[in-house]
Amino acid sequence: MIERPTILIFTDDDRVAEASALKEEMLSVLPDAVVIIIDDLELYADALKDFLEKVFGIPANIQKRLAKFRESRIRYHVDEVGVSDNTMKGTEPYKRMLNIVNRYSPELVVSVGFGAFNEAVAVRDSGLAGAFKVAAYISDYALNRQLVNSYIDAYIVTNMAVKTSLVNSKIPEEKIFLAEPAVMKSFSDGLTKEAALKIMKLPSDKPVLTAIALKESDLELYQGADFNSVTPLAYTGECREAYTLAINDGFYAYNEGVSPALLYAASDCIITPPESSFTAAAFLTGKIVALTKPRDNLEKLNAVNLKKFTESVTDGEELKAFISKFTAGELSPRRPPKYHESAGAALLKVAYNLPDVSEEKAVRSAK
Repeated sequence: MIERPTILIFTDDDRVAEASALKEEMLSVLPDAVVIIIDDLELYADALKDFLEKVFGIPANIQKRLAKFRESRIRYHVDEVGVSDNTMKGTEPYKRMLNIVNRYSPELVVSVGFGAFNEAVAVRDSGLAGAFKVAAYISDYALNRQLVNSYIDAYIVTNMAVKTSLVNSKIPEEKIFLAEPAVMKSFSDGLTKEAALKIMKLPSDKPVLTAIALKESDLELYQGADFNSVTPLAYTGECREAYTLAINDGFYAYNEGVSPALLYAASDCIITPPESSFTAAAFLTGKIVALTKPRDNLEKLNAVNLKKFTESVTDGEELKAFISKFTAGELSPRRPPKYHESAGAALLKVAYNLPDVSEEKAVRSAK
C-alpha cells in the first residue's frame, strides 16, 4: 500500500470556510494527499458538557457556550500574549488529540485561528505519537496575541503587520512565512457579473452593493438607507432574524443556502465587518471594499491595518456618502500587497520537501 501524505486541519465554525480553502490549495499542490478537517469542538465537547452539567448543574448548549467563550477571548484579551506550553497530560482535550493523531498518523497538523495548537504541540512532544509538525494559519490583518506559542513549528500569515507582531512577541522570524490568504476557488471561477445576475434573476441596470450581515446588529447601519441608486444584496448566513430584517430593509437577502461566491460575482462592492474571510475574498475578486464598525477588539485592529485599502461605512452619514461616491464612479478597488505563494502551499512546505510553487503546478512527491 502506498503511503499518502496526511494533514489534519483543526478549525471552528467561524473559520471552516478558510479551512476548506486551505484544503483546496493543498490538494492542488499534493493531489494524492489526505487532508482532513476536524472541528475543534470534538476536543472539548464532552469535557465541557460534563463540567457544566455535573459541577454547576447547567444544561449545556456546547456550541453556543464555546462560541461565547471564544468571543470573550477575542473581545477582551487580544493584547495578552498566551502562555507557551507543551505539556497538557491528564486533560481530556489532550487525550482526544492524542487519539486523533494516532488514528490518522499525520505529518502535519494545522491550527486555524484558535484551532487546537496547544493540544497539538503537547501531543507532538509527548513521545506517544509519531513525528509531525504543527503549524498555525492566521488570516487576520492583526495579531491576536493569544495565538502566540513558541512551540509551534511555523506560522503562516497573510500580512506584514502580523509577522511584525509575532517577531515582537519573541517568535523567531525564520518560523514566520507570508502567503496569500486562503479563499475558496469558487470565488475566482470566472463567473461574470452578467451571468451571476442572470442566475439570481436580478436587474442589471444599477451597480450592485452587497452587505455582509451575519447578525441582526450588523443591519442597524442600513436602517432608513436610500437604495434607489443601487441594487442592494445582503448575505446573512445562518441568522434567520438577520435574513428577515434584511428583506424588510429593502435588500435582496440570501442565507447559507446560496454561496457567497455567487453574490460576490454579481457585486461591484462589498460592505463587510473587518473580518478576514469576507475581505480577503473581496480583494481577490477585485471589488471595492467598505468596512463597517468593528464588533470586537481584533476587528478594531484589523480595521486600522486595512484603512488605506478600504472605505469606511460606520454610520448612516458615511453610508450615504459612500453610496453617492460609489454610484458616481468615484471609487476604485484597492488591495493589500500580494504574495507569490498560496497559504496552502506554504503550509505544506513546513512538513514536506517541495519545490517553489509560485506557479500553479501539481507536485506529487513528498518527503
